[in-house]
Amino acid sequence: MGEPRLHVDVDPASERTGPWPTLRVAGEVDIQTSPALQAHVTRMLDEGHTSIIVDLAEVSFLDSTGLSVLIAGLKRCLGSGGDLRVASPQANVRRVFEVTGLADVFHLDGPDQPAW
Repeated sequence: MGEPRLHVDVDPASERTGPWPTLRVAGEVDIQTSPALQAHVTRMLDEGHTSIIVDLAEVSFLDSTGLSVLIAGLKRCLGSGGDLRVASPQANVRRVFEVTGLADVFHLDGPDQPAW
């Protein structure tokens, strides 16, 4: 069995990406890889960003540990007067948010809306 991989790129806030920095995540977010996502989210918040976008367009799997990382990041953003939004999840990942009742909490972009 190969080592699970998670790749995260950071797009800083800019004219092209808008006022919030974006974490672009690719791979599977699970118990083995969620600490890497948590490190990126924490770093962005420690750098003083109060609002961030997490782009999940290239995430093929998200489990409860990955969801917990996003919830913790959201709580920290809200506590600072900001927000954390999730963009472009694949259908199976979107379903995780819908089943848990968190689709609205994370302001998931609709199929006919552009990503944040």
